[in-house]
Order: sequence, then structure tokens, then C-alpha cells
Amino acid sequence: MSRSIILVFGLVVLLSASCASLGKLSRHNFESGFYKLKVRGAAPSSVYTEVAEDSIIVYPVTSDGKNKFPNTSTSVSARISRIKKDNYFYRSCFINNSFDVDLTSILFKSRHSRDDVPNQFSADLDVAIYAGFRKDFYNIVSPVHPFHEESSFIRQVGFDLGVFAGIGSSPVNPTVTNNKISQEYDAMIFQKGFAGFISINKMSIGLAVGFDNLIDKSRSLWIYNQKPYLGLIISVSSF
Repeated sequence: MSRSIILVFGLVVLLSASCASLGKLSRHNFESGFYKLKVRGAAPSSVYTEVAEDSIIVYPVTSDGKNKFPNTSTSVSARISRIKKDNYFYRSCFINNSFDVDLTSILFKSRHSRDDVPNQFSADLDVAIYAGFRKDFYNIVSPVHPFHEESSFIRQVGFDLGVFAGIGSSPVNPTVTNNKISQEYDAMIFQKGFAGFISINKMSIGLAVGFDNLIDKSRSLWIYNQKPYLGLIISVSSF
């Protein structure tokens, strides 16, 4: 069995395992855990936050050197929807740093002109595993209507930077092989690269700089083999 086939088989197994735990991968919601809290007029502090539907209970954090744990002897609580100007959490922000793993797909790729072939845009089927470092900001937003105050809510904004690898397909024809083959067909590719995401609530989209390797006998003839492209990438783990 060739190295390329082994690589694809291993990636398929990885993708299957990832799909099985899709619910766990897609959890970027505001949930109970450790955060850095920024409130008006105070320096950022480490806290543990219990989140239950519309309510939060925030505890200060203490540590014994290696481990940190909530100090349950004191706490501050609030109903998120009822946070107003006189509340401790008014316009506050909970910040979380994490390692992120997601199932992703590149919506389209922009390939630079090569030889006599002009710039190409492609939207072929592909799927990839993304892994990177993520920073989430959970802002408490308290909108004010001219005639009444509206309910406060959490707005999540996240930033991601990491790497991806996956499989996909790409057309192979005389144009993209300098007329060295006469057939036209779709071939499997192995893709990898770097990506950065921005997430707002449930939507996550970003830019990718990637490289494709054709996984068949025409790889040495394909003009895009191992050449960089720019792509629009989305996270599909939350769907």
C-alpha cells in the first residue's frame, strides 16, 4: 500500500472520529468554567463562572501553585437579561483562551496564474480537521431603546489561528497539466495549510493559505501541486 493511500485512510478515520464527537467539538458557547473577567474601573481578574440558563454566579480564583480552583466563600451573581447600568457586570467581558479542534471546509480557493493559465477560482468538495489556539470574548451587551431598556444578552466574538489538513477533489485536464494528458477527470487531493478565523456568535469564517497535493499518477504534471492558494474557510462543526 502506497504512502498516499495510507495517509488518506488515516485521515478518513480521523474525520470519522471527529464527526462522532461533533457535539463536543462545537462547544464555543458561554459555559461554566474559568475566565478572565474585565469590569469597569477594575483590573482584569481570574474567576470561575457558573452559567445556568440566564443566571451567572462568579467566584474569585485561588491556586496552590499548580492547580486553580474557585473560592466559594464569596461570589457575585446576576440575571444576565436584567443587567443594567448600576450592576457590577454592566458592559463587562469574560475572556477565555483555549485549544480548538474543528471540522472545516474551504468554500472556494483562489489560485494564482501559472504558465498560460489565468487566475482560477474553484469550489470543489473538501473537508479538513483544523487545530489551533482560540481566544473568546463574551461581552455583556445592554442595549438602550429611546423609550425603554431592552434585555441584556451575551455577544460572543472569537479569534482563532492554527493549521488544517484534509482531503478534497480537484479537476485534472489538459489545461492544468500543460496539455500533457488528454483526459478530463476529478482527482483526490491532500490539502494542508494555515488558517485564521473570526467567530461572532454561531458564525465562524476565516482565511486560509493552503497547499494541495494531487494523490494520483498525474501529480508531477499538475501545475498546482504544492503551490500556495488563498481560500475562504468556514467551521462546520457547529452545524
